[in-house]
Amino acid sequence: MQHSIILRVQAEAQDRNVPLASILSRARIAARRLALPGVPAWLDKEGDGYEAEDDLPDYRFVAGRHQFFNPVHGCWRPVVHEAGPPLIPLQHSVYDLEELLHNAPAGFLSCPAEPVQFNSYGSVLTFASRFRIENIDVLRALAKVRRLILDWTIALESAGVLGDGTAFTASERTEAYIVTQNFIAQNQSIGVAGNISGGTNNIAPVQSADGGIDIRRVREFLAETSALVGNLPPIVRDDMREAVADAQAEVGKSAPDARKVGKALAVIKDLGMRAGGSVIATGIVEGAKALAP
Repeated sequence: MQHSIILRVQAEAQDRNVPLASILSRARIAARRLALPGVPAWLDKEGDGYEAEDDLPDYRFVAGRHQFFNPVHGCWRPVVHEAGPPLIPLQHSVYDLEELLHNAPAGFLSCPAEPVQFNSYGSVLTFASRFRIENIDVLRALAKVRRLILDWTIALESAGVLGDGTAFTASERTEAYIVTQNFIAQNQSIGVAGNISGGTNNIAPVQSADGGIDIRRVREFLAETSALVGNLPPIVRDDMREAVADAQAEVGKSAPDARKVGKALAVIKDLGMRAGGSVIATGIVEGAKALAP
């Protein structure tokens, strides 16, 4: 197993000399080869960056030391906030953050802020302002990503998911799906296994999609079906594997589309019927029928 991509990612995640961007790229390849829904989503977001409307993980909020530029003295001066330094969201990709740190020899990054106004002897003075973000705070955020990737690969290894190079068996893909869902649920800061509710920061698992489909049961059915695909006739094997992967990608979302899930189940049912009347094929057909709305 010296060529296992999972073990390679794990080893690189422990090596501080390997850029996190490289580790992340290899982790995304492994997730794709395992056909994990969303690739999974947190790897994609870390690699591509977060959109303005995204809910950022807690480790991507860092203290921003507010400063204004004093033109008289030609230097930046602090703006004091009674509640402490504001939290600044880091939406950049891992790649961009590492590049920014590389080009920040002064030990900090900065981002523009709204101009600030001060009253002085009856006059209102306006000054340019910025948020100063210490490099160490950004490094802590990147270290959290590195640790998450390391912990994820350790969980996969413990479940026997190693692969031969970048190739994985059907049983490894099934096990990896279960391991990844559990891992995300246990690491709430990733924020892609469900909705954060209230002030308790608890995951609220998605039980059903609009249309009455029990998503939890569908996930279990798909995991079981994925492990059985290799026993189906070659004429439907590849199509069934693709249909199951597409369905897993949809039910892996925080808000699955019931129409798409229903369509995927219908395709799986039809493929099962084409596979003949074996016990496995019949079980797949009956399982899809029971879950379809």
